[in-house]
Order: sequence, then C-alpha cells, then structure tokens
Amino acid sequence: MNRYQQDAAALDAYSEAVTSAAERVGPAVVKVEIAGGRSPRNPYQERTGMGSGVIIGSDGRILTNAHVVQGARRVQVTLADGRTLPAGVEGVDPSVDLAVLRVAGANLPVAELSDRPLKAGQLVVAIGNPFGLGWTVTAGVVSALGRHLPLPGSAGLTDLIQTDASINPGNSGGPLVDSGGRVVGITTAMLAYAQGLGFAVPVSTILATLARFQQEREAAERAARGRVRLGIGGMRQQIEAAVVRSEGLPGEFGVVVLEVHPGSPAERASIHPLDVIVEVDGRPVERVEEVVSLVSRHRRGDRVPVTFLRGGRKRRTTVVLEEPAPAAG
Repeated sequence: MNRYQQDAAALDAYSEAVTSAAERVGPAVVKVEIAGGRSPRNPYQERTGMGSGVIIGSDGRILTNAHVVQGARRVQVTLADGRTLPAGVEGVDPSVDLAVLRVAGANLPVAELSDRPLKAGQLVVAIGNPFGLGWTVTAGVVSALGRHLPLPGSAGLTDLIQTDASINPGNSGGPLVDSGGRVVGITTAMLAYAQGLGFAVPVSTILATLARFQQEREAAERAARGRVRLGIGGMRQQIEAAVVRSEGLPGEFGVVVLEVHPGSPAERASIHPLDVIVEVDGRPVERVEEVVSLVSRHRRGDRVPVTFLRGGRKRRTTVVLEEPAPAAG
C-alpha cells in the first residue's frame, strides 16, 4: 500500500468513526427553545433563546445546560423526528451548568452515558444546533482535561473537558460523544474570539448532579406523603389565542400534563399526557403549584371537577382523590 492509499484509508477510518458516532447518538439529540422574561433590548418584547439537549431516559428525561433554560417561562423541545413537545424543568444547578428537562413520551431514543476514562488526543464529536442550524455535527479531539473556566459573578466551572471540536451559540447543552457514540460530556461554553477552545461538563459531574436531583425528588415525595394527590407532573404553558376565544377559557395559560402517575386519581379520571388543565375545582390554574394547592384543600374520597384541553377542545372530568400509596421498603 503506497502513501496515498495509506492516507485515504486513514481518512476513511476517521470519517467512518465520526459518521458512526453521529448516527448512534443523533436520534437522541434535541433542539431546546425557551421564552420568558423581558428582552434587555426591548422591555415590551419577550426574551427567547435556543440551545441543544440530549435524551438520557426513555421516560422523557433530557440533559441540557442550566444557562439555556434558567428563567424560562416556557420550554419546548424538537426531536430528531420533527416532533415538538412542551418540556418541564425538573432540576437546575447553575454551579455546574446542568439542567434536566422532562417531556411526555414513551420509547424515546436514548443516548448512552460513557463509563470509560477520557484521554487527551481522543476523538470526540459534538452534535447540536449552532445558530439554529439543526443537528450539526463537528469533530475534534480532547485537548485537555480538568480545565477551570472563570465566569463573571460566580466561582466558574471546574473539571471541564477542553476540545477543539467547533462549539458555537446554540450548541450549548448538546452532547459531546466518543467514537462509539457514548456521551462523554455536555457542551457548555466557548471562548469568544478564540478558535479551537470549547468546553464540556464531564460525565462524572453529570452523574453526581443526576443523583442529587433524584435525592431532591425523593425528599419532596416523602414530604408530600399523607396528603391527597392528583398524580400528575406538568408545567405552565401558553394556550393559543384562538383556542382561548373559541373555548371560552378563563385565561391564556394552563398546566400541560407531562406525566400521569400509574394508578393515580388522574389516570383513573382519564387525564392523559399533553392534556392542558385550565380549571381545578372551578378555579382557573396556570401553574402546577396552584393545582397542588387546590387539591390539598380536599380530603380522601372527595370528588373534584377538572377542566382540561385535549386537541384544542375543552373537556371535563371528575377526579376522586386519594392519598399516595406508601413507598416500598
């Protein structure tokens, strides 16, 4: 084999590695779009933003950056197959720039988190939505490990992966993967006016953050034991003005249902994921906290009317409340 053939073979092997990694993780990469607060340039205009994320659980859990979704009033994600779904923010930790979102879905494509140590010089691939250009693939190497990145107003981010894979605005929150398509980090930042200086939060930090979020959820569930419940998870969502008018709704916001707990009063009352609850017990609701507050005024066995939207049409059901079942163990 001559030098030209050797170079061509090496290039083909490199291309095959990048292509295979992108094909493996690509279906689990999502576009994250947010709205909330006021634009600093125009106080009458709502702030909007865009980033990336990656599905890590078939139950709809998505990893992204905290700075992508922090302060957002509405979050939606677009899947690789073109579906757009509302998302709830399940946990945020700005100190490590990580957030977990939740969407209603089943059998979603899931990315695998790597359990292998990284080395400087190792091939890595970044996938995301730079400047809104969906599902863009860039490749490079691990330039260094354990980097510290100072940020204004904070202690900065530590133990970061440095890479020369191109990372641009909109890539934030997307996966950095190895040649096997396994997630080794979540892209978080780049240095302005610098070429080949991108950073990602490593898997070790991701796993510790996920464990902390899980502990917080379990603590909240323990605190809620003994109270009656509806049995849903959801978030605030704006309703189209035409639907508000045609259905005679009390306001332009409701609570979109992201999950219905198995065996819960909500499930028995035929409330489904993506239904939008607009009234509980005859009172308008816009936030999950308002739903919880109204339900908590009742006792076990009470019948509570719930009004919701499904497919843009208003429906009503009656929920028979119960206390949460005791946890096993």
